[in-house]
Amino acid sequence: MVVSLSPLLTVMPVVAFLFVFILIYALLMKTQVLGDNKFVALFLSLIVAVFFIVNTQLVSFVQINVSWFVVFAVCLFLIFTFVGLAGKDALKEVSTHKGVAWMLLGILIIVFVVSSSYVFNWVLNWDMIKGWFDQPWFGTVLLAIVAFFVARVLIGVKK
Repeated sequence: MVVSLSPLLTVMPVVAFLFVFILIYALLMKTQVLGDNKFVALFLSLIVAVFFIVNTQLVSFVQINVSWFVVFAVCLFLIFTFVGLAGKDALKEVSTHKGVAWMLLGILIIVFVVSSSYVFNWVLNWDMIKGWFDQPWFGTVLLAIVAFFVARVLIGVKK
């Protein structure tokens, strides 16, 4: 039996508001870009979060990104669980390696760019991008990128 979650759609703008408000406030307080003045951080967080109530496209943007972030977090948890099964040394090596952090950041940026292109309909020819996968040069470029990262990892291995 399938559970209907359609009543949750009525509170989704409030959830988006709270999510954006808490995220912006935490980022401003953690980075202290505007100093350690809590009033300024609170005020700016409320202003930015109000935009997510006013514009329905922004609510849709938050919906897509939060759902993909949860999928990403679950996948990351599973990956670290499998690496953890190899032992504490493997988990420590993966979690302290800077390349892993950069790769995860790159994946998050790609998810945000792709989801924003779907939500805000900015010009991106998806047929052209899908056509790249059929081109002979795409495989060569992909192989070169993979070889670059494999070489970096192999050079960094200590014997």
